[in-house]
Amino acid sequence: MASIKLMKRTVLFLLLGVLFSYVQAQQYIEVGVFGGVSNYQGDLAPVAFVPTETHGSFGVFYKYNMNYWFAFKGSLYTGLISGSDNNSTEEWKQQRNLSFTTPIQEASLYFELFLKKYNPKYKWNIMSPYLFFGISLYHFNPRANYNGVWYDLQPLGTEGQGNPAYPDRVPYKLTQYAYPIGFGLKGSITKHWNVGLEMGYRKTTTDYLDDVSTTYIAKEILLADNGDIAWQLSNRTDEVNGGIEVLRDDKKYRGDDTNKDWYIFTGVTISRNIEVKGWESRKYKDSDNPKKPGLKKSRKKMSCPGINQKL
Repeated sequence: MASIKLMKRTVLFLLLGVLFSYVQAQQYIEVGVFGGVSNYQGDLAPVAFVPTETHGSFGVFYKYNMNYWFAFKGSLYTGLISGSDNNSTEEWKQQRNLSFTTPIQEASLYFELFLKKYNPKYKWNIMSPYLFFGISLYHFNPRANYNGVWYDLQPLGTEGQGNPAYPDRVPYKLTQYAYPIGFGLKGSITKHWNVGLEMGYRKTTTDYLDDVSTTYIAKEILLADNGDIAWQLSNRTDEVNGGIEVLRDDKKYRGDDTNKDWYIFTGVTISRNIEVKGWESRKYKDSDNPKKPGLKKSRKKMSCPGINQKL
């Protein structure tokens, strides 16, 4: 219920931002690309940035810069996330022996807030850190490898989802909402090109990115309704216990359902300013300092005055 209210508030705030942007003077529009890595944080990776579970990601985005301080951005990102108990130092997790991997496809809307006035034409305003937040619609499909074969985990109901014996455990949806929040640093190379660094966390509304959330269910129930593969991927203790299966019942902890899962995109952005209102025709004041726009050229003129300069 709380997540639904938060989603409604986020959508309302984004719509107000769109309306606000139309009453402001348009500064410029960007189109760009993102390239970097994707990670996950949840039951199978309490620490997000595990090197062996870090994968490539990429995306495209469109950004409407309302003024020097605010921007409205839409993006399409994709990446891969994974987690494994093999990375844990805790003995009970190593014996649990669960793992997963899933692609993430995401469509997002954000607000960006620059912490310093940013304008790619002015040599004093060509770099700024920024914060962002918004809403995402994403698709995932957790899978696990068993004896060299990859299986989709959601249809198997490994924790009794959809099983009549557990009416409160419904199958989780593979397309859901998330709430991005993050920060970045952006700079202009020239007045038409920008480059940046960005890290964005996605707070999801599910605990099943990794197909792990609550307790085990009784072996006989899972076997009867979902089959042997469902049981083998629900309880994998025999693979690390000399072939001896450690039986678990529905009172035994399998995951922590009090914390939702996260996924993270981190990387580099490159964008081009493709439309600017009054970009060439506007007459700037002397205080605007329009000379030498962009990082590439501006720094040459930012040293102290020479000794021969007239006072």
